[in-house]
Amino acid sequence: ENDFDKESWSKKLAVIERHLGVESQYNAEDFHNLMRMFIENFENFSTIEQFFLFKKRYSRLILADKFEAIFDKPYKNIDYLQKSDIDKYIQNIYDIIKSKPINKFRNSVKKTIFDNYKYNPNSNIYLIKAPTGVGKTFIALELALQIAKDNGDKRRIITAIPFTSIIDQTHKEYENILGDVLKYHHLTKYKIDDDEKEQFSQKIFLSDIWHEHFIVTTFNQLLYTLFSNHNRDNLRLETLRDSVIIVDEVQNIPRVLLKSVSFVFNQFAKIYNINFIIMSATMPKIDDEFDNTIILSQDWFYQEKKNRYILSYMDNIGEYEILTDTINSQISSVLCVVNTIEKAKKLYQMVDDPNCYLLTTHQTPQHRKAIIRLIKYRLKKGDKIKLISTQLIEAGVDLDFDIGYREFAPFGSVIQMAGRVNREGNREPSKVIVFDYIEGKNAPYQAIDLQEEKIKKLLCTPLNESDLLENMDRYFIDIKYETSSVDLIKYMKNLEFKKFFDTLNENFMPNQPWRVSLFIEQKPNHFRDFIAKRELLFDKYDKFDAINHLKDLEKDLGKYTISVNRNLLNSLPHNLKEQFGRYILPFGSKYYTKRGGFNLQLTIEEEAFS
Repeated sequence: ENDFDKESWSKKLAVIERHLGVESQYNAEDFHNLMRMFIENFENFSTIEQFFLFKKRYSRLILADKFEAIFDKPYKNIDYLQKSDIDKYIQNIYDIIKSKPINKFRNSVKKTIFDNYKYNPNSNIYLIKAPTGVGKTFIALELALQIAKDNGDKRRIITAIPFTSIIDQTHKEYENILGDVLKYHHLTKYKIDDDEKEQFSQKIFLSDIWHEHFIVTTFNQLLYTLFSNHNRDNLRLETLRDSVIIVDEVQNIPRVLLKSVSFVFNQFAKIYNINFIIMSATMPKIDDEFDNTIILSQDWFYQEKKNRYILSYMDNIGEYEILTDTINSQISSVLCVVNTIEKAKKLYQMVDDPNCYLLTTHQTPQHRKAIIRLIKYRLKKGDKIKLISTQLIEAGVDLDFDIGYREFAPFGSVIQMAGRVNREGNREPSKVIVFDYIEGKNAPYQAIDLQEEKIKKLLCTPLNESDLLENMDRYFIDIKYETSSVDLIKYMKNLEFKKFFDTLNENFMPNQPWRVSLFIEQKPNHFRDFIAKRELLFDKYDKFDAINHLKDLEKDLGKYTISVNRNLLNSLPHNLKEQFGRYILPFGSKYYTKRGGFNLQLTIEEEAFS
């Protein structure tokens, strides 16, 4: 506004003073001139440095404000990790390793990684590229503890994992070493004693700001903390300062985002005194995206490893009947991974073996966890079971099959799946067979990820695990230079915080309006019980505390909730109603079983769309 309206600007200034609870040093005309000068010089404020400065100040402001409102005292961060405690944790790792059979290869890998770290202790970004089954979980945790000990200025060790389905395994291993570890994701439920009920809201808040030394969380929560413009996520941003962050299975970040995510990691590492440990068996080409990165792994990790499996491609398996006969003919334990839920369901039904299991996201999170535990137990017993699964088996699930079959998929995905075959290398090299698309459908992958002609040609000659590295590196280089990255940096420079986060979300967790949540009742009147408990909360507590208790109550529902295409519900004979953001499948419905999941089927075309 070029024309000064004293009354209008006096009102604007009064509103700001009232909200801040202060009396301004400016009069209305001074305030008008200041705002005009700011707008005219906005380009001078539109820099990457200003973006991080705004994020830092905003996070500090809302953290201090909310903490003092809840606890009636100023916010104080947790103490630095103490060297004496770190030594105890590292000794616990040694004790666990000693209790297992000696593995010379794993010991050599670990020694090499730590030797390389000792020669390069001042980096903010460390990369570890190592085959599946070498013990990266323990290596990364010990390295994070060593970094904290050497620097003396670390408060937290945070481990981010791509899927909630595998977070419990890591959390349990960490607790055996570290004691109390915060497990934080959208299904986490908080346990409290009777004498803590009055402090429940405080406990929720402390969990939300990661007020612990050790945290195991998901990619979603970490990336939201760094990228989000929402208050709840920005509360945690300040608590990331002075930490070591382990990013496990980094290949699960969409390739179009890798460049921008790497840039953000790089900037936060410098500004917030963060050390990142980024690791994968199938590492994307990201090492040149950082200013000061050290690759701790070496090529011989792949080249000198005992061949656990031999990869090959067979073009004569592309129909359900042939694949079913092939699986049924095996007298060993079999893992078969296909590209879509509906393909997995159909194949599972056709195999029709009491020792065959199914794993898809059309089974509830709680049931998937139980099935994975059962499969792991039976494999250790030596049972010759079969598993039909989608890609969810490919990261962090510690299973060991005799033979594997994989529908054609991106090369990194194939290698991840192969890591569930002869995992410990205790047998002669196993076969991992890549077969053509069932029904000729390559959904849900894109051509850039598939590199179909090159990979099929490569695998026409059987490929030993020890020969993977060169071909895998070439594959990821090809993908990088064929990818048009999503540019989030321009939104940072323009201080477009909402656009910055929305664009990340569109590519990381794209909105799928045709998908709906379906709650699978586990007992009669299961959802009605939830509604009754919900009403009691609002009768018993004030609104603020009731909402916090409700969030925790809803996490019980999340354990038995799946995401499905709306078209599936339309084909049910009884009309399901939406209540509190989810549809309810009544207890005992024939359309869901623990072993088979939700058993209505979409066409391949409908599933590809979703």
